[in-house]
Amino acid sequence: MIPCSRFRILGVIALAAMLISLPAAAAEHTVGPSGAEFSTIKDAVDWAVGGDTIRVMSGTYTDPVRIDKKLTLIGVDSGSGAPVIAPQPAASGIEIHADGCSVQGFTIMGSAGASGIRVSSDSNFIRHNTIQDNGEGITFVSSDKNSIVGNTITGNNRAGITLTASSSNTFDDNTIQDNAIGMTMDAESRSNTVSRNMFFNTQNVVSKSPSSLWSSPATYQYIYLGTTVKSRMGNYWNDYRGKDANGDGIGDIPYPTQTSVAAGEGNDPYSADDFPLMDPVTYYSTVSVDATPASGAAITASPSPVTTRIPVTARPAQTAVQSPLPTQPSTPGTSGSSGIGEGFARILQNIPLTAVVLIAIGLVLAGIGVYLFVFRSSEEVSLPESLAPVTTRAASVLKGAVDKTWGLVTRPAETVADMAEETRASPLPAATDQKNYFPRELESKYTDISFVGRGGIAWVFSAYRKTDGVRVAVKIPISFDEVTGKCFLNEIAAWETLRHQNIVEVSAVNILPVPYVEMEFVPGSLEALEKPLPVWKAVRLITGVTEGLRYAHDHGFIHRDIKPHNILLTDELVPKITDWGMSKVLAADVKKSSVAGFSLSYAAPEQVSPSEFGRTDERTDIYQLGVVFYELVTGSIPFGGESIVEVGNAILRDPPLRPSEYNPEAEAVEKIIIKCLEKDPAQRYQSAEELLAALKGYLDEDDG
Repeated sequence: MIPCSRFRILGVIALAAMLISLPAAAAEHTVGPSGAEFSTIKDAVDWAVGGDTIRVMSGTYTDPVRIDKKLTLIGVDSGSGAPVIAPQPAASGIEIHADGCSVQGFTIMGSAGASGIRVSSDSNFIRHNTIQDNGEGITFVSSDKNSIVGNTITGNNRAGITLTASSSNTFDDNTIQDNAIGMTMDAESRSNTVSRNMFFNTQNVVSKSPSSLWSSPATYQYIYLGTTVKSRMGNYWNDYRGKDANGDGIGDIPYPTQTSVAAGEGNDPYSADDFPLMDPVTYYSTVSVDATPASGAAITASPSPVTTRIPVTARPAQTAVQSPLPTQPSTPGTSGSSGIGEGFARILQNIPLTAVVLIAIGLVLAGIGVYLFVFRSSEEVSLPESLAPVTTRAASVLKGAVDKTWGLVTRPAETVADMAEETRASPLPAATDQKNYFPRELESKYTDISFVGRGGIAWVFSAYRKTDGVRVAVKIPISFDEVTGKCFLNEIAAWETLRHQNIVEVSAVNILPVPYVEMEFVPGSLEALEKPLPVWKAVRLITGVTEGLRYAHDHGFIHRDIKPHNILLTDELVPKITDWGMSKVLAADVKKSSVAGFSLSYAAPEQVSPSEFGRTDERTDIYQLGVVFYELVTGSIPFGGESIVEVGNAILRDPPLRPSEYNPEAEAVEKIIIKCLEKDPAQRYQSAEELLAALKGYLDEDDG
């Protein structure tokens, strides 16, 4: 017969083994100002064991965080923004002393005498954080093989990123702006890779690193200004002044990065960004690793199949983190999920919530029963010291199970029932105007609806079609009176027939259940671009718009309201003409035109005084495009004034200032712009075809 004391010891071991067999490494803890497992990040870190995940809800946390075990720390916007870590000025926000940690989704600020994040370990992931107003943004000391991706590092009073004796780190797709110095590396920091970041600082880099790479080691395939390109990709530097002769978005001359080379060291082959980006990273879309890397850039006719997708745009802060960061595979001697634990976790994912709750309650009750039997009997038991770590881990898992189960049991019934809805966004924007709403009659067709803005006669919403998940724009008339209805239908009658890559495409039109138009969603506009633009870029954009106008004119339509607001831009910077509300059929009677108004600043003389300059036609669009072209290369419109009368008189009588008086580089296209702006329509380009030929002449000369 086994003695009672031994039986109890075996019972403890069995209980510990059962608990440890649970997916311990996947244990999660929550931190929040209220209703969470912990109220401070520090307490959660102290309680957690290696491999755990800690989710931190919105709020401000003033304790510095020291991570000395492998943890995944995720900030979750639970309704009032990303959680903020703001310790005392002399303390770093987060210190990482363990290998393989992940930090994502935080705003870390206020460590004016220290660092937002200080890293002295290896193989960590720092992603999608905002690190601002510290002494240094991220500091690496004897820290290797870290991955720093998608962070915004701004307003730090010594440097955005500092590396001391730190090597083989990767910095990709970060925005580093308004810091005293963007990035510093000492001579002991080697083989770091810095690519596809955006630098907007007074001094962008101070580097003594002899072997760091300032561009991607791989060749990428991407779309830039509507053209598919293959090239390695460096970084965007706000003080880069090079040119781009072939239009691939890569500067022709390197950007120097090694600004502090010791005397006698000579020129280092790694001392420059050889592939500097002409524009911020967001202008390079549909980025993928090219299957056949090339040493230089080569423009191709169409994208080749690729399997690795790499996002290029910096993501805005998410309202909720949907999945934990990837963690390093567990290795012997480190805390990690066992195969049994991972399999058990997969099984749990397929069990209904009610069953999980019942199982958890059963485990807790069984654990309590064994606890009472083993530890509350009349005979005391002394466990061997070798079992102490096992029982400590068992207690940790048991506490987590009890806390989570108790939370499920005590949560109000309506809250439990709505758990799946916790991260869903409200389908409608908060309306400030009674008419600013999305009709409920259309909610069966669309989801994730958000207000974008208003045009002349319609509200514009972004939405996703429920049938295929494609994002579209939906226009709804501002009012449903007879006059607006006629204008709305006239607009669509013209627009619906136009199919061209430089014209926003209409995909659906109906007057039932309410009048609406569905069209392709285009995220940007020419109006939002910072001006003046480089001349070569302005020419390429104007060329795209002219191609769209040529198509429309060939099909019998003129636009009559060409302006930056009505020229949308895709992520690839392909211009698309929208808002054909003023368009009219060329052969139709003028009385049948849909709208009588126009935008005065971009109006042609014949629109201001038709009795003097005649009726509008294709050349009206060319004049207006000339005004847009002028604005793109100078940052100013050609005719202005203090009143409508002054603006109108300037359009009719005054010659424009030559674009080169604003921007000397604009002299190369000055003749083209001035010819578009001739008062007499007969003196302008007579067709979009003629204007395209002139633009092509500039492009050919520029490429040469």
